[in-house]
Amino acid sequence: LIYVPQSIAASVYRQIPGSQRADQQYGPGFWTYPCNAKLNIQFKLGGNLFALNAVDFNLGKTGSGSTTCVGGIVGMGDSFPSDLAIVGDEFLKSWYSVYDYSHGARVGLAPSINNH
Repeated sequence: LIYVPQSIAASVYRQIPGSQRADQQYGPGFWTYPCNAKLNIQFKLGGNLFALNAVDFNLGKTGSGSTTCVGGIVGMGDSFPSDLAIVGDEFLKSWYSVYDYSHGARVGLAPSINNH
């Protein structure tokens, strides 16, 4: 999952027509959206854009035969810091993380085969 402040999650889902909060069904901060939505979700890290693969964003349909899916970005409550995001598997499935300890301990990202 990708945990962000609720205001950021709402901003993302506002750009997906037909998306709705799903707090009652799946828990606080979850959203649903039409499975056939055309998604273009990107994260800007270190000045570079990293696209999130739509398949990785989709947690699955809300039920058998449903046309509504659950999104992988979860909005956190008021106590969650406004300048923090916890970027988990929904992002990391789209990007390989590369750790280089030989040059000042740096971290890089490389496209996963899922991005093709």
